Amino acid sequence: GGPDADRPCRNEGSAPKWSRESVMLQARRTLGSIHAAGTDEARRTLGSIHAAGTDEVAWVAGPFGDCLKCNGMPKRRRSVTCQPLTGGAALPEHRCAAIAERPAKEQPCSCTDGPCKEGDCGESRLLEMSDSPGDESPEAVAEADRAARSSHGFKAIGCLDASSLEVKALDGENVPVNDETCLGWSGDGPCKWGLPFYRMRSNYMTPDLCFSFCTSKGLDLFGLVEGGDCRCGASALNEGVWHNRQPPRGLALPLEKLRPDTTEGPCPVHVFRYTGHFDNGAMPFEVTEATVGDEAYIDSIVAGHTIEPEAEEDTKKIPEALLADVKRADSVSRASPDRVSADFWFNKPGWTRSCWPDDCGPGGGPWQKRRASLLAGIQGRWKEYTVIEYFFALGVDDVRKAAFRKAVDAWKQVTCISFVEAAEWPQPPALIVRDDEEEREHCFTTHIGYPGDHTYSSINLGWCNNERYLGNIIHELGHVLGMNHEQKRPDAVHAYFGHGPHLQVFWENVGQWADQYDQDPLSYMGSGNDGPGDPHEGYAPYDFGSIMHYPTGNHFATIPSDRAAVTGNRHTLTDGDILQILDQYQCKLANGMSHAQ
Repeated sequence: GGPDADRPCRNEGSAPKWSRESVMLQARRTLGSIHAAGTDEARRTLGSIHAAGTDEVAWVAGPFGDCLKCNGMPKRRRSVTCQPLTGGAALPEHRCAAIAERPAKEQPCSCTDGPCKEGDCGESRLLEMSDSPGDESPEAVAEADRAARSSHGFKAIGCLDASSLEVKALDGENVPVNDETCLGWSGDGPCKWGLPFYRMRSNYMTPDLCFSFCTSKGLDLFGLVEGGDCRCGASALNEGVWHNRQPPRGLALPLEKLRPDTTEGPCPVHVFRYTGHFDNGAMPFEVTEATVGDEAYIDSIVAGHTIEPEAEEDTKKIPEALLADVKRADSVSRASPDRVSADFWFNKPGWTRSCWPDDCGPGGGPWQKRRASLLAGIQGRWKEYTVIEYFFALGVDDVRKAAFRKAVDAWKQVTCISFVEAAEWPQPPALIVRDDEEEREHCFTTHIGYPGDHTYSSINLGWCNNERYLGNIIHELGHVLGMNHEQKRPDAVHAYFGHGPHLQVFWENVGQWADQYDQDPLSYMGSGNDGPGDPHEGYAPYDFGSIMHYPTGNHFATIPSDRAAVTGNRHTLTDGDILQILDQYQCKLANGMSHAQ
């Protein structure tokens, strides 16, 4: 939810006075439960800790590469190194092994989902990338990842003396959670002690609560300030926060200024760090819960100017290079005349339409290529699969490729959509994945739904340049499959055949993004009876938490107001998201299969 959801509120004037003893006592308690392994080093951090934070280290896992045939078992490999928290050359692995389990260096893959390369698994390559001879089973790989994720805890790393940094220790009472003090920072020293993101307050502030809050935003450093404030920051290893650049001046925590948190003297800011590994340029997606609103806020602080949430996933003009590949003019709609008439706005509700082989959603409708099995002669979970070929254009780096493949897998696991990676430029219809130099500031797709029999759809990963933006890529694939933004449904801002309105749009504030809030009568709202095994019939409830919904803010308010906290989700597909694609594509279970499987 939002930053204030289900959190104890702070009453005016009731802030507890934090002492070193109370903070460190709570740290001892929470570390005991969070550190499953309870290593000696973790325990030592609560007493006499490192004299400086520059001694801190962490595992850094690179992107998984192409699928390789190694010893008869297809797998992807990646580098995993131990690095100082400040960045720099790799260190001996035993330094990180004392902090957390090493994440897996390989994972199984399937040659049915894309090309498998031969001849890239020589002995020298195996020794370079893995401590094992290269025959780890899928079970062993999964267990290694589970062990690594179980060690996602935190540790105290020192104390910051506010006076030495010439910053005020306490803020006023009316500073919002999304504190913008550091937006456009130009001071000589660190802004907010180098913890520039957020300012969360609570009567019951603990290291555990602050840790949970900051890591949910994808931020690996946090501090407890006298007065009960929790502030967040990011290390150099958390590259996704800094967009793979050096942190701007004043926004990085000065680790060299940390001193041991001993009993002598006050400690205005107690500093802690996340002890898990970094994955594909960011904190592992599974331990974060950031919304697209959180992304826009953090990106704004880093960029030094305001970035609206809509800009994270949209562009106002598609570059000519993408249009040339897309060949929009060749797109042919399969829609019946009655689908695009005004009937579905004035005379009958949109949820009376039929889905596949007809269209019950916007854009070009469902993709057309279907087959009965994924492997020859082997029936899978679904009676039929929809196959969408995709190809990485020249210039897409391995980090973006790994994030895209993970996003594809999110849809594959819960629907009958089978995205298949092509080894060479495919014949249309197909999806071309790009990183356009003109659009590095945006992440978007060119089509909603099927592009046409002789046409390419294109997705530009630009701004989505690491694992931190995995949810945005899942969102863009929703557009590729035929999903509209949820707030474009006819019942979003209007009463529509007994449903809605669900939003109050502040049209004076939306500016250039007004078209993202205009209602589209062809947006999916449910469907009619499509025969035996139909995944859904009738009205589909409005989904505030949809991965296709924008976040609340000064552009709209939700009706009722308590639904605002779930908008802007970019972490998981909701039941409504999944059901929409199951219905639009008529994903019907094979005989003997259940949704639980």
